[in-house]
Amino acid sequence: MPTYMAHSISAPHLLETVGYAVVPGIVSDEQIRALSKQITRAANATNGRRKLLNESWCNDLAVQLQADPQLSPMLPTHAQVVQCTLFVKSVEKNWLVSLHQDLSIPVSERVDSTQCSGWSQKEGDLFVQPPISVLQDVVAFRVHLDDCDEGNGALRVVPGSHRLGRLTTSAAIRERDHRGERTVAVPRGGILAMRPLLLHASSKASSDAPRRVLHFVFGPPDLPEGLSWPARKRT
Repeated sequence: MPTYMAHSISAPHLLETVGYAVVPGIVSDEQIRALSKQITRAANATNGRRKLLNESWCNDLAVQLQADPQLSPMLPTHAQVVQCTLFVKSVEKNWLVSLHQDLSIPVSERVDSTQCSGWSQKEGDLFVQPPISVLQDVVAFRVHLDDCDEGNGALRVVPGSHRLGRLTTSAAIRERDHRGERTVAVPRGGILAMRPLLLHASSKASSDAPRRVLHFVFGPPDLPEGLSWPARKRT
């Protein structure tokens, strides 16, 4: 069985100082079994894995996370959930993710601003790289539905790198070599909270244990430069 590190330091303090925190025991086994049924359907749905917030079960889970007393102190004031992506990794569905930062957010429409760049479309939705101040106020909660360690593709992170702003590929590699990497194991039902500017990567799974993650993104209620979060339609 994997060993999960317990911290005496509070999760909000860890999120602020090193850019991530693990909070175990947020989702019960009973709820995971119910979520697993929904995820099986979502993984085969034609609307893709990024649009899960349109589903009532996913939106309800986001509300639960936002109200949880262990998690809410890590969120911006009047936080709004803006995205949920399903990641399912196994030896059959396997991939690696190179070192990077999460620099894009979903928005409702394009604006004419020199502070915004990297416009792109993903599964029909519009994304942009906003001003750095926005990314510094965004938090991701990764809900783990399986025990996750190095064997099934746990994230590797560069502690403290979320404070360095946007980094080029060469600068990111230098910071990793200077600061070192940590593999972040998360138990089934636990949450990995992280800042999007935290440098992170993951290897291919080497074990037959699945790694299912619901990656929720929470942001501030209002955006600068005329940007706005996309509207959602619940089903």
